[in-house]
Parts: sequence; C-alpha cells; structure tokens
Amino acid sequence: MALPANARLQAAESFIRDVRFVHEFLRQQDPTLADQRYGVLLQQLKEAREHLRWNPAAGRPARFLQSRSAHGQALAARAAALARAHGVPQLRELVVKPYLLLYAEGTGRVVLLALKHERQLSFHID
Repeated sequence: MALPANARLQAAESFIRDVRFVHEFLRQQDPTLADQRYGVLLQQLKEAREHLRWNPAAGRPARFLQSRSAHGQALAARAAALARAHGVPQLRELVVKPYLLLYAEGTGRVVLLALKHERQLSFHID
C-alpha cells in the first residue's frame, strides 16, 4: 500500500477572488447570517485542502472539459491555460456542497483555481 501524498497547495488569484465574492454575496443575501455561513464555507474549504493534500486526485475530472458549446470550449481553454501557467496539467473538480472547487494537480502540487456555487452555470476564469 502506497503512502499518501503530501502535495504542496497553492491558491490562484481567481480562487481567492471567488471566495471573496461568496462572502460579499452572502452579505447581500442575509447580513445577519453571512459571517456564520461564510465561516462554514471556510471550514469546508480547509477540510477540502487537507483532503487534496493527501489525495490530489480525489476530485473527478473537470466535467466542463467535454463541453461542446462555444462557451464551454472557451472556458475549458482558459482553465487549461491557467493550469499550464501554474505547471499542473490535470484539471479536476471537487464537490464542497453547495460549491464546486476547480483545481489542477500534478507532480506533488495542487493549485486551487476557482470556486462556484452549484447553481452557477460556469466557473469565472479570466
């Protein structure tokens, strides 16, 4: 039995932007519960990071990579370019209910790329 990985984790600016956006959205939606709900999300993301640190391939292959629409193909190209820019080729997604975490992994590294709510149509990748 192989020992688990101890991958090095990083967060891309796009991921940090998305997490901040969630906080702002929660504040607009319900200011009285926003900080509590945001704290729950942060805890979930912490657990997801630890999970990915020990099992970088835990997420499923990113589903939008198979998209046939022009929008989906453009998103896939931007995500692949972002992953290449960070030197990690495998695009994967991990469910962190009710969010979906897009990340890239390879050679002992994991880069968190984007976060979207399950109701959003697609990730926002510049």
